Amino acid sequence: MTFHRPQNKEPLFLIAGLTLAMVLIHNTGTDFWLAGHFFSGGKWIFRDNFFLEKILHKGGVIFSQLCLLTLIILRVRDRQDLFKKHYLNVVLISTILSIVSVFLLKRVTTFPCPWSSQPFLGGQPLLPYRMLFATDYPKGHCFPAGHSSGGYAFLSLYFAYTFIYGKRNFRTLIPGLFLGLVFGITQQLRGAHFLSHDLATMIVCIFVSWFTIWGYYSYGNKNET
Repeated sequence: MTFHRPQNKEPLFLIAGLTLAMVLIHNTGTDFWLAGHFFSGGKWIFRDNFFLEKILHKGGVIFSQLCLLTLIILRVRDRQDLFKKHYLNVVLISTILSIVSVFLLKRVTTFPCPWSSQPFLGGQPLLPYRMLFATDYPKGHCFPAGHSSGGYAFLSLYFAYTFIYGKRNFRTLIPGLFLGLVFGITQQLRGAHFLSHDLATMIVCIFVSWFTIWGYYSYGNKNET
């Protein structure tokens, strides 16, 4: 099977648009305005909500892990259909790399969660993007959003499909967008993330999908199956 050179620049346009939206939302105070709707009386209204915390947050993590495990099982069992085999390869590589990338970025960035930030009685300052990786400020452990990566990472289903099968299948967008939005909104309601944090996660996941496709293309044409 010979891989065709990826022609779709759609991921780059999406990344550019989402990056612009992320910066505007952060710099115009939209992040704080939205978060303020869920903060009242010196506390986050939905932080300890049972459904949000136990079902959608903690349960969502388990659900994402089960989805990933299902993909791994499908890949191990399916050895005949070359297109499906390579499709699942790209999906798995991209999904895992997306989640790992978000996890690693959270460890080195300075942006705090809403419930840890000064406008909402937290102690950490809100910084401009030029100080996102500043070494003289404490790490925020919140940017990009980690929980929503368990959803947006599955956007790989769509981008891998366009690469392997050479056509768009918008139904493959549904799992990643649905789970990402549910997980992201859940944490925004609880005060764990700003909207821009979730946009950053989506950007990382789309970029990783694009990067994976090019890497798979380059490697695959040197090692044809």
